[in-house]
Amino acid sequence: MKPHTSGDSATYRRRFGWTLLLICIAIPGLAAFSREAAPGGQPAGTPPPAQEPIAHPEFPAGDGREAVMRLCVKCHSPNIILASGQDRLGWENTITKMVRLGAQGNDEDFSDIADYLTKNFPPSPVKKIFVNMASDQDIASTLGISLDEAKALNAYRDKIKGFTSIEDMKKAPGIDPKKIDANKDRLVFGAGSTKPPAS
Repeated sequence: MKPHTSGDSATYRRRFGWTLLLICIAIPGLAAFSREAAPGGQPAGTPPPAQEPIAHPEFPAGDGREAVMRLCVKCHSPNIILASGQDRLGWENTITKMVRLGAQGNDEDFSDIADYLTKNFPPSPVKKIFVNMASDQDIASTLGISLDEAKALNAYRDKIKGFTSIEDMKKAPGIDPKKIDANKDRLVFGAGSTKPPAS
């Protein structure tokens, strides 16, 4: 075996020194990267993926909401609920009527629905109308405008194939936007019901 020389030792020390230096540099960098990595492997500072928007945000979260979305909204526009505040007995009578007409669910579903609707949609002292279904007379009396103005408003509604918001109504020619703003709590957009799904 060839004996080590002083030159060999110097070369070994130089190589070992460079290797040790590289390791010392790399380890802190790896540690910093692991600290910055978010759970799931996503680097810190990266915005979380966008969440899907909640369907019908006008319905507050709570027990019974899922049952309402599943059993009621599949046959009715949610607007009919927004316009139909009732007390407990009123909602129970409505649910009983819907069951007779074919609504399917169990007792727990219907109890949850009654609780949810009673809590979140109580009777309202303000009479509401569906602006896309209202007659000329209903529009006139609700907004406090003349019958001719109501006819013009409904003609514009038919021309644009229905209002989707108060801003749409304000674009109607000859209508005072202040009267619409003053009665916005009485206006419900969308249709009152949708066609039930085919069985």
